[in-house]
Amino acid sequence: MNDPTSASDTALTWGTVLAVALSPVAFVFGALAGMASEVHPEAVAVVMVFWFASWTLTPVLAVACWLLRRRPALATAARWAGWIAVVPPPVTILLASRL
Repeated sequence: MNDPTSASDTALTWGTVLAVALSPVAFVFGALAGMASEVHPEAVAVVMVFWFASWTLTPVLAVACWLLRRRPALATAARWAGWIAVVPPPVTILLASRL
C-alpha cells in the first residue's frame, strides 16, 4: 500500500524529468553568460563549469539512474546519480541570470 520506495521512485522520476527539461535552457543561459567574461571573469568561469556539466553530465547521469535501478546492488548508486543529475542545470540558470 504505502511503499517508501515508490515515493522515492516518483521523486527521482520528477527530478530526472526536470533536469533533462532544464538542460536546453541551461545551455542557452550558459552560452549567453560568455558575453560577461570581460566584466566578471571569475563568475563566468564558475558558470562555464556548471554549463559544461549541464549538457554533458546531466543526460549521462539521468540515463545511468534508470539503468542502474534494475540491479538491487546498485540501487543506491542509481539514487545518487538521479539526485546529482538535477544540480547543474538550475545552478547554471541561476548563476547566469545574476551576471
